[in-house]
Amino acid sequence: MIFCDAHFHLIPSEEALGTRSLPRGLGVTAAHSPEEFLAQEERVRQLNASVIPAPGNDSPRERTSELFPCHNAAKRQNDNSSARLSPCAQPSSPRVLQSFGLHPQAPFSDERDFALRLEFLEGLLQERRIAAVGECGLDFFTQEFSANRAAQEKAFAAQLEAAARHKVPAIVHARKAMQEIFESAAALKKVPAVVFHSFAGTLMDARSLLSKGINAYFSFGKPLMNGAKKAILCVRALPLDRLLFETDAPYQTLKGEKATSPAEIADVYQTAFEIRAAGSPFEARPSFIDFSAEVEKNFRTVFGA
Repeated sequence: MIFCDAHFHLIPSEEALGTRSLPRGLGVTAAHSPEEFLAQEERVRQLNASVIPAPGNDSPRERTSELFPCHNAAKRQNDNSSARLSPCAQPSSPRVLQSFGLHPQAPFSDERDFALRLEFLEGLLQERRIAAVGECGLDFFTQEFSANRAAQEKAFAAQLEAAARHKVPAIVHARKAMQEIFESAAALKKVPAVVFHSFAGTLMDARSLLSKGINAYFSFGKPLMNGAKKAILCVRALPLDRLLFETDAPYQTLKGEKATSPAEIADVYQTAFEIRAAGSPFEARPSFIDFSAEVEKNFRTVFGA
């Protein structure tokens, strides 16, 4: 069973929580400046090689077993069952993918900075060093963010165009901006897949985005564990083949928490499974393993993992 984290932040997670915050299974980690991306890229290279230099007395083999249980479990299977092994078990299969985007809360400082960041993004896309563009999007949650509307809209449009041209998915951050997201429907339709990170819209919003021909997927995190009504309704009612889950580590926390670990993706999965199972006849409920396998299929479909 493989847990897939559709959106987290590797470098800030390690800075906040140390090496025990590393992801389990598959994941997509985001960076929002060239400097952060380059530091992240080296760390991702180490993780994907299962080489994890870090403080502590545990061996690399022990750390690999803990962080990537699917890899360790697959190795224990009989050699004759190799056809059934998950791709996660193959040495050449990356466990952590990368994305890069101009974040709407601080898309760029001036026109020169905008040009440099777009040039950097274009280079990553041309060299196939990222699996997705993002997170990108619109955030009008506060007056401070709203004051930057023009820059946000410019950056968002440019990134959607780049994602469509290079045929990669976009990871979209949208807060208090659903009307503007709908106004971007024509551009969103051109992107191979659009992952709405920590989707904050209603069930009707989600269905409307799909009805407009957008290949939309809706990702949810720890707000499900905090009783977020709109998110819970979406997880309960949307088709399973449109759902993804995430931690947004280390940022998306519950009350009293200082940081979220990528390893907590297992808790998000469990909560989502219980939400979908609630009210269903016991005999009609899928198993947790089947539920997780369907989400893994969605993840691999979107990100090509």
